[in-house]
Amino acid sequence: MSDVAAFSGLDESTIFRLWDNTEWLDRVSGRSLQSLMSSVPGIAEYSMAHSVRKRRDSLVADLHSEGLTVDLKAFENSTVSQQHLLNALEAGLHIMRGQATQKTSSFIARFWGREQDRALSALYSTQPGEGLLDDPQKLYESSIDLAPRLNRKTYSFHSILALNVLTHQVSKVTGALEADLGFEVPGRQTAFMMRGVVMGYLISSGDLELAERYRKELDTTPVYAALEEWAFPTYSRDGRISSDFTLPSSLVLVNTAREVLREIVVYNDAYVYYLASTYIPLALKRDPTFGGKLNELILTLELRGADCQDRKIRDTCHALVRRLKGMV
Repeated sequence: MSDVAAFSGLDESTIFRLWDNTEWLDRVSGRSLQSLMSSVPGIAEYSMAHSVRKRRDSLVADLHSEGLTVDLKAFENSTVSQQHLLNALEAGLHIMRGQATQKTSSFIARFWGREQDRALSALYSTQPGEGLLDDPQKLYESSIDLAPRLNRKTYSFHSILALNVLTHQVSKVTGALEADLGFEVPGRQTAFMMRGVVMGYLISSGDLELAERYRKELDTTPVYAALEEWAFPTYSRDGRISSDFTLPSSLVLVNTAREVLREIVVYNDAYVYYLASTYIPLALKRDPTFGGKLNELILTLELRGADCQDRKIRDTCHALVRRLKGMV
């Protein structure tokens, strides 16, 4: 005890009070903990692991009481940070409890972002070894039940984001959702939810006809085009999330370009068509340099377009490549 006190600069009485207390980490002050972390090997690592494990165990128990079993092996082996995964588990708990409140909307809305989305995707995933839940079916059902009630009771910017997040995750995994794809109501809330549904369907089903319908809708409905232009930069954190769905006039799409290049490689042909015909042309209007990655975009589109079986998709990729080469 005297050694720890000497190295950490803390009073011996402080160390004595904590020494045999198994709950010492919950009782130590922030300043004292920082002193211990900087002077005693293992304290920092233990504090991190203990905090994560304690929250994880609590969420696992709460989700079990709601009928969901967490795959702890998938949790431990995930490439997503455990803090993001814990937040996703807590989001699942909010959804299962089905409380259509502003608190629920506000919490789920925080998953608008690349890393947060990866964590929530793991929660909804059915892939063995990747999905955080042994069987997420009850989560899907609760999400579908919660979404319309969240929409009616807590209309706000957060409810718009939360509705998009829920509908996107369910449609992406199940390939089916109770939603109208007629693009008939051009309000921002409905339009943004619709985008989430469309992106989920495209990722899960590769429906080229839907990608074309979405492109045509953006050509005729300004609200869809505005939300589409806003979505990628804020999702990728090139731009700040704004409640009025606007972006600054000057914006370099560094993170957006990186994300789009990744998606061209990993997603299906219909989604590639959506990127080449719809989003990338919008992005180039905002940032003609495409985050300084025009040459990489050209090469990626050339290689990916050549692999597409549908001629319409190949021609769209080739036309965009020709345009991009003229900009370099």
